[in-house]
Amino acid sequence: MPPWYGPCSARPSDDERRGVHPDDSTAWDGVHLDDSGELTLDVVIEDAGHTGRGRLTVLRFLWHRDDALAVRLRLSAQPDHPALPRGAWVVLRDFLRYGLEEPTGDGMVRLRPDELRDRVWLELEGYGRAACVSVPRARLRAFLDLTEEQVPCGEERSAQALEALLARLLRS
Repeated sequence: MPPWYGPCSARPSDDERRGVHPDDSTAWDGVHLDDSGELTLDVVIEDAGHTGRGRLTVLRFLWHRDDALAVRLRLSAQPDHPALPRGAWVVLRDFLRYGLEEPTGDGMVRLRPDELRDRVWLELEGYGRAACVSVPRARLRAFLDLTEEQVPCGEERSAQALEALLARLLRS
């Protein structure tokens, strides 16, 4: 079973056992802020290109200052194939912050910190099998810190942000 899929377990992948984390080079790698206020973080979950299969699985975190309460998650695989994990979820920015330090979530997205590996596990429920992925805590923390530089927690435009969040949640 690939390391990104299945129930969140504490079993390290071969790369983790060797201390290799291709997505851990620096906390800011893959974090981009554009002029419209959209912030993205791309984390490579699995890169099987080194085995000759050419498979790449990426978890993208998307946040926009006009919808500051929510972070959208998009799991995609290239090349696309029905057996590979994919989907889209919406989670509260605060829940991601809580998930850095303690287990949180009881819906479609559940988070659990892994202090031993300095990662955060995300259990992403979907319409088929659940996907379980881990991301480096430093990269997720850097992403969340940058969102808070743009719109500090508690300073979201409450009515407007809540309406945008509800609209997103109802569409997902």
